[in-house]
Amino acid sequence: MMADRWDTLRLTIATLLAGVVVGVLGALFIGTLGRMDGVRLALVDFTAGQSFPGWLAAVIFGVLGAGCAAWLAHRFAPDAPQAAASLIPDPPRQPTSPVSALTVNFGGTALAVAAGLMVGPSRPAIQMGGAIGRLTSRLLRLSASDADLLMAATGGAGVATMFNSPLGCAAYTVETVLKRVDLRISLIALGSGATAVGVSRLLTGRHVNFTVEALPAYKFEHLLLYLLLGVLIGGLAHLHLRTIKSFAAMARRLPLPRVARAALIGAAIGLLAWFAPGLVGTGAALVQGVIDGKFALSMLALALLIRFFLGPLSLAAGTPGGYFAPSLALGALSGAVFAEMAGVLLPAADLPSTTAFALVGMAVALAAIAHAPFTGILLAVETTGTFIMALPMIVAVFGAIVIIRLLKSPVLTHGLEAVEERFRAVATEAQPVHKG
Repeated sequence: MMADRWDTLRLTIATLLAGVVVGVLGALFIGTLGRMDGVRLALVDFTAGQSFPGWLAAVIFGVLGAGCAAWLAHRFAPDAPQAAASLIPDPPRQPTSPVSALTVNFGGTALAVAAGLMVGPSRPAIQMGGAIGRLTSRLLRLSASDADLLMAATGGAGVATMFNSPLGCAAYTVETVLKRVDLRISLIALGSGATAVGVSRLLTGRHVNFTVEALPAYKFEHLLLYLLLGVLIGGLAHLHLRTIKSFAAMARRLPLPRVARAALIGAAIGLLAWFAPGLVGTGAALVQGVIDGKFALSMLALALLIRFFLGPLSLAAGTPGGYFAPSLALGALSGAVFAEMAGVLLPAADLPSTTAFALVGMAVALAAIAHAPFTGILLAVETTGTFIMALPMIVAVFGAIVIIRLLKSPVLTHGLEAVEERFRAVATEAQPVHKG
């Protein structure tokens, strides 16, 4: 009994310590990615007034950013890039060291975002958080099982700092990585996420990622519209995941080295960044613009079409980067397009606002693409502070999950597959054997 109490105390200390480190690193990561977006926009502005072709400078910038990010990942952390899990995996490699996971995910994602690739901080934050959990486990000499728990929880805490969402990313740890819950898991998932987000907010002063004006209460009949939106976005998410898988397969078949392949994709995205700088990158500014109602239907539809294909192209480059932020942007655009079209077909006075549909779309797209319904709902609520939209989000996510289950959509990897496999094996061994 005393040994068990000591293990629990040591795990608690490790959880709090790792949470503080994850929060500090997360704040630095957020600031760095924001600066990289600014560097790309500054380049476009600077070259616009010069004698040499600005588009060429943007292409070179994209080539260097994507190529260097892919080289770092391939050379030092081959688990960093995200791909469809249903693709044929690469040959087994040596596990990435915690130091490589930290440096490559941090630096590689910054380069990819600077190049304009449609990637976000989620997967890198998961891997960096997991690396901090591994280092903390070694420092405090946790047992193998507790070390795996801490690694999974600090991975979720890494995402929590990116989206100001301790509950959403605690749900991600339980729902996607561990796939089970008990008091011990709840202790470290909530403790690490809350500590990391608290430290990050103290350093950045940012409590929500997107500001939303007060929304009126929804009517009961609106739930049918939200359900329809969920079903439609569920189908869109399935097509998007299949497109990601197809683009990744086509990229692998190109007779080019990985770095050259990434550089070629970076060149294409760099060219797009010159002509439409607001449509590339993580999409955070685009989401805020959609929430604020700044775009007409034609612009919303065009942005949705471009980013539908830009995301799979970006992932095919093989650079570090996650897909939570791009999923939120895709959902916001989808919800806004649905709202504008509904406004044409139905009496506008009887409809929720475009902002409300965009917020629900964010939750649905993330839940469907990540195959994580609770994560999608909680993260969308916390990152926008719109708790009033929880029920519409639940209704819409229900419709989307039904669709992706029926269609058997592919799943994106999250960077902690080894931990997931170990816990799956433990759960299988723990099942009772029934003899006939």
